[in-house]
Amino acid sequence: MKNLFLILFILPYSILAQNNSREKSFFFNLGAEFRITPIHNSGDQAMATVFVSPDSQNAGPVLNLGVEYYFTKNFSLGFISSIRYDFLTTPIETTVPSDGTYSKIERGLLFGYNFNLNYRFAVFKKGDLLVGAGWSLLNRNSEYVRTEPIYNEEGQQIDSNTFIDNYNFSANRVSIGYGKGKSKLTMGMYISRNTKYFSEKTTFMIPFMSYSFDVVKL
Repeated sequence: MKNLFLILFILPYSILAQNNSREKSFFFNLGAEFRITPIHNSGDQAMATVFVSPDSQNAGPVLNLGVEYYFTKNFSLGFISSIRYDFLTTPIETTVPSDGTYSKIERGLLFGYNFNLNYRFAVFKKGDLLVGAGWSLLNRNSEYVRTEPIYNEEGQQIDSNTFIDNYNFSANRVSIGYGKGKSKLTMGMYISRNTKYFSEKTTFMIPFMSYSFDVVKL
């Protein structure tokens, strides 16, 4: 009878402790992110491609859908798929023979894929310090049509060439934040030197703030 009492008392506590543990668990989360105007050399803007504003295309609200797996209580590997509606191209009309021409605004869905390693530090009485680093593939689905005129010796346009291009680029992602229960509030930076916005390699940084909420645990 005594053993039965111990089992009935300990078993619910054991199940509750197991459910509260993050280790060896998957968490599916939903969140929102806001990307702040990118940081880059002001002189680099003169070298930017004429078909889009790099600042406009990379700032604004984002919807995030993610999954995170905890190898230990505090160490995790995460994947975030981001979706946003933004500029693909901006209206440009040029007459210089060496320039391309474009004449209308295009908007569309842009996707991002973020792979992160994260660690939680229990430094607060309530909640944890969150530190993360990873790799991001940004601006997927940013394909656009680029038209370049062909001129004769007299400077008259006689034909044109059409190309399909995109603004895809990859970036390092670093973040720091605060987590309590199912909620996480973070801020961080995307850092890249391989964007297609400039004629030379230029450091391009996108600050962001995000909030996410764990909706399902497996």
